[in-house]
Amino acid sequence: MHVRYITMPRYYFKCSDAGYNCSYEVDGATAEELEPKIKIHARYAHNLFEVPVEKMNAFKAAIKEKETS
Repeated sequence: MHVRYITMPRYYFKCSDAGYNCSYEVDGATAEELEPKIKIHARYAHNLFEVPVEKMNAFKAAIKEKETS
């Protein structure tokens, strides 16, 4: 019997990839799962209580798919 494992893509965000001098990193099963976590981080670490659309677009652009093995 052969067992095949299906690997689901994982996504990650590094705040430094969005242009900040910051070491924050987070990962999740979907890119959408990361958005609320990124907003919370932006609020408390960077005083962005309201994240402008253009800044959120920059955050979303910095979300990358993680290679899984």
